[in-house]
Amino acid sequence: PGFLKRTAVSVLISAIVLGIAIAWRFGWAAGAGFVAAAFWGLANFAVLGVILRTATDPVGVRKWQLVGWVGLKVLGLYGLGLLGLMAGWFPVPALAAGFGLPLVLVLLRALGTLVDAPAKSPSKTASM
Repeated sequence: PGFLKRTAVSVLISAIVLGIAIAWRFGWAAGAGFVAAAFWGLANFAVLGVILRTATDPVGVRKWQLVGWVGLKVLGLYGLGLLGLMAGWFPVPALAAGFGLPLVLVLLRALGTLVDAPAKSPSKTASM
């Protein structure tokens, strides 16, 4: 939970800063589309996390709760994304880049954790 919360904060801050820069260079629609898509991608991650926790609950799977969350993800979030694409409110490249931002930051943070892990573990030579 701590990793995901810190990643979510990183996504929120990065999306706003990059959205302002994109709006400055490419116009308000591109900047707003980038930020909206980044928030949408973050919401997708959050709902996916709830779905996984619900599906793997050690007490037992609550089927109707799981169906509700999956319905929200498919009908709500994907439907909202499709509506945004079909309506043409924002440029598609800005939406694609914004939606990819949470994926990129999760990947970079995970890689950073893996790269940093050997440095924190005790050295084999120190125990000899």
